[in-house]
Amino acid sequence: MRTLRLLLPGALLLLTACSSDAGLPFSADPLQGCFATGARKPADFRIDKEGGQYFVSFSRGDQWQREPNALHKATSSEISRYFRDDAEQIDSALIRMAGGFGIFHFNKGATLKGKASDSDYMALMLIGAGPVYAVKCD
Repeated sequence: MRTLRLLLPGALLLLTACSSDAGLPFSADPLQGCFATGARKPADFRIDKEGGQYFVSFSRGDQWQREPNALHKATSSEISRYFRDDAEQIDSALIRMAGGFGIFHFNKGATLKGKASDSDYMALMLIGAGPVYAVKCD
């Protein structure tokens, strides 16, 4: 019994340390974090949330350049402008109201055209549209 009393605090400490997600590279919010055009590439852009608003920053060499205007959390009707036949497969999206940028998070099991089998995201940028990958922020 004495051994159990000595081990219990250590076990609780270990469980607390293992259950904390502070060290994980990804956010619980699927629209927040760093994203790259390839699964093994460094981040091309990141999405931060500040004061209830989302902002995108683009990687420029060794610095991040933040866009001054907040992104807009798209409604389902706005999503349907981009994915006319597949809007119901999009879980959530952020778009720049002036155009030129959007990030779309798919529902589990989404099968729409252009979706990479190993990514749950697609981005729309000035250079085109395609799959993007949640990656660790460096």
